[in-house]
Amino acid sequence: MAKHHFEQLDSNPNLPAMEKEVTSFWEKENPVKKLKELRKDSKNKVYFDGPITSNGLPHYGHTLTWVLKDVVPRYWNMTGFQVLRNMGWDCQGLPVEVEVEKELKFETKEDIEKFGVEKFNELCRQSVLKYQDAMFKYESLVGRWYDPSEIYSTMDPKYIESMWWSLSELYKKDLLYEGYKVVPYSTRAGTPLSSHEVSEGGYADIEDPFVTVKFKLVTQEDTYFLAWTTTPWTIPANLMLAVGKKFTYTKVKYNDEYYILADERVEEIFKGKEHTKTESFTGEELVGLEYLPPLDFYLDKKSEGCFKVLSSPHVTLEDGTGIVHLAPYGEEDFNILIGLGIKLFDYLNDTAHFTGEIPAYEGMFYKKANSKIIADLEEKGRLFNSGTIIHRMPMCWRTNTPLIYKPIRSWYVAVTKIKDTLIKNNQNIDWHPRHLKDGNSGIWLENARDWALSRNRYWGTPLPIWVNDETSEKIIVGSFEELEKLSGVKIEDPHRPFVDEIFWKDEKNGGTFKRVKDVIDVWYDSGSMPFARFHYPFENKEKFKENFPADYIAEGPDQVRLWFYVMHVLGQALFDKCPYKTVVTNGTMLNQEGKKLSKSKKNYKPIDEVLEVYGGDVLRYFLLNSTITNGEDSIFSEELLRNSRRDFFIPFWNCMRYFTTNAEAVSFDPSEQYESNELLDLWVKARLQETVNLVHSNMEAYKMMDATKALSSFVTDFSTWYVRRSRDTIKDGNKESLSTYFSVLKDFTVLMAPFFPFFAETVFTKLGLKELTNSESVHYLLLPTARVLSEDEQSLIWGMKEVRKIVETAHALRKQAEIPVRQPLSSLSLKNHESWKPYFEVLKDELNVKNIVEGETIVLDTTITLELKAEGEMRDIVRKIQDERKNLNCKLDQKVKVTLPDWPKEFEEEIKKRALVLEIVKGDFKVE
Repeated sequence: MAKHHFEQLDSNPNLPAMEKEVTSFWEKENPVKKLKELRKDSKNKVYFDGPITSNGLPHYGHTLTWVLKDVVPRYWNMTGFQVLRNMGWDCQGLPVEVEVEKELKFETKEDIEKFGVEKFNELCRQSVLKYQDAMFKYESLVGRWYDPSEIYSTMDPKYIESMWWSLSELYKKDLLYEGYKVVPYSTRAGTPLSSHEVSEGGYADIEDPFVTVKFKLVTQEDTYFLAWTTTPWTIPANLMLAVGKKFTYTKVKYNDEYYILADERVEEIFKGKEHTKTESFTGEELVGLEYLPPLDFYLDKKSEGCFKVLSSPHVTLEDGTGIVHLAPYGEEDFNILIGLGIKLFDYLNDTAHFTGEIPAYEGMFYKKANSKIIADLEEKGRLFNSGTIIHRMPMCWRTNTPLIYKPIRSWYVAVTKIKDTLIKNNQNIDWHPRHLKDGNSGIWLENARDWALSRNRYWGTPLPIWVNDETSEKIIVGSFEELEKLSGVKIEDPHRPFVDEIFWKDEKNGGTFKRVKDVIDVWYDSGSMPFARFHYPFENKEKFKENFPADYIAEGPDQVRLWFYVMHVLGQALFDKCPYKTVVTNGTMLNQEGKKLSKSKKNYKPIDEVLEVYGGDVLRYFLLNSTITNGEDSIFSEELLRNSRRDFFIPFWNCMRYFTTNAEAVSFDPSEQYESNELLDLWVKARLQETVNLVHSNMEAYKMMDATKALSSFVTDFSTWYVRRSRDTIKDGNKESLSTYFSVLKDFTVLMAPFFPFFAETVFTKLGLKELTNSESVHYLLLPTARVLSEDEQSLIWGMKEVRKIVETAHALRKQAEIPVRQPLSSLSLKNHESWKPYFEVLKDELNVKNIVEGETIVLDTTITLELKAEGEMRDIVRKIQDERKNLNCKLDQKVKVTLPDWPKEFEEEIKKRALVLEIVKGDFKVE
């Protein structure tokens, strides 16, 4: 067999350049495909990739989730499992539409209609594709592997057909229905939103007008109810007033008029106004009283029982007057009015402009109409007070505009019917961090409402519902084949406007079946990925079953109420089970000032620049070694990346470099294995096994940070203790120690591969492990296995840890006495010193003492004899020569001639041996 040569390594590794070499190798090697073949007979492990919204360039939030989605599948593969590396694109919905609207400078939905839905949707499709290459590139740069054959796209016709099937199934199970409800509504997007979308948009402080309005009692002259609202635009729709049944109400005289309001609110409402309380009564006594609406647009509603006082539990005394005006534009209002059998109306169009139903405000945007309505109230003598107020308003998650609550006829998923099961399932999910189970997730499920699906938009999955325009019969189409049988039309592109053009006559009952115009909530798209990516149930039925539910999913904290939630709803509604077992939710990345990283604020360095300087593995180390993997917010900075490189990669590289240099010098053959009984060799192997155990136990518990810290801790021990303490043994070419050293390098390289795939592949190649393991890639191998440590191993690990504490204390004593480590001392006193006998040589060498003696505490004998002083001078000279050898780039085995002004003659041979010196001559210091 030919001699094994070890590559001589650079002292300053260029990690990004090495990663590019590894990427090129992977592109040729196709390790994802080869791993599928290698593990084809293995058990499955499943993770789901939540589809990326393909409407912009990636940011650090993406890299974080990519790393979390990559490290676990890599770990599974290297513990012997088969893993499908799926990846998805969220291609439809409002995010993409908004992007295209910005490019076209569109302001309203009418702009889209004029431009043409077909052209608009084609631009949406192109916009999605525009960013995908960049996403692929960046995922590769951080080492994430994906399988091109497992990539799914939510705009793919097959994916959409699976969603149609699911909607048909929900309808059959009585979990999909059409309803008329007040829902959160985006006036800019012109479409309703679901509760999970509202949670995504959050809230903002908005300045709005408020009015206190006078509602005249029918039975009493000059007497008015006072009601307060921050939505003057709803006053024309007033139908009822609500009071608290048990609240105390007071009649107040002011300026020859009488006003009724809650007693508790009188002083606030009449502050600075001279007024008199005249009588009091309970809210219950007010119920049934009639009043005249302040504006007379809907006087005919009186025949339906409107314009009376009723009681409601949603009335509070926190603000306003304790009397609430009811109109169809509030959820509680709507439910009360529907319950009374009142036929409701909506005078706002899709973009919240007044329709012709009220000619006085026709064409006005609801906010613009506020001032006109306030002026009309004043003109009619019905305005008591007005002003502005800053209050918290829900915001649209994509257009960043305030939402309103508007009555909409929509299709709903009946989440409330399965809510109890969802809550029960939630208790069986392994949530990380744990508090999410009963916190964000549990609370959200407790308050779950029916899911409003309909979106009056364009680029999305069309609702597969056709309605007979005469009989109102509904058909929920569950497949393209079914649609073709019904209509005679073979569908190729199921998007609008093509699908809108498909209709058919009902020959039996008359009328024509036409599709409802709506598309569905884009979150339904992403929540369908467990089955739709396989085109289930039309094909891949077994493959779906093998990959459902997922063992693991990971996303940011916002997904608790979004992707995690909708996937849970659909999993339970369609398949009677939760679609995932374990959830890992990461924290948010902050800049050095503790502010959230923001593309718009440009408060962080672009990913390109960071990866070009530090590489993907340094970024992976920073992320995986951070509390951000445990759901906590973490600071991101370039300094922390530098620290990551310095603390892990450079020390391990230097350990490898020291080995290859010495192994090559003595022609060490790694194929020959030698057992060592040296204390440090036994310790480092035990310490490595401890690390292997920690990595496995933490990864099995999805504690990526703790697993990474175990790797990091070992590298520190390996470099600062084992390699430093074994230098002389290694330099002397001790085969047993070299064999131990090599086996540790090899096993650790495999162990760190799931975490730092580029670096591990590089080390694997540099150490010549391809030939020795008969494997082209480190990632094809299995990780070192966990096992219980023997008593001897446990004792050795504990003992060496205690020895290092003794060393730390003794070094502190040296520093206190101002005696450098190179100066030998006669003795170290230890309590129970005989028990430390196995470690005597380590202690003496590390602390540079001649003897270990008995004592009550740790004490250094700081008496320096002439002989000890001379030996100290010798050590100083050796260090000085060694430093100069480095400056001259001398080879490891190269002997030199040294000129010295003076040296202890009794240690001349020792100097020559330690510093590889041929001859010492007297004169000014020089090495040649």
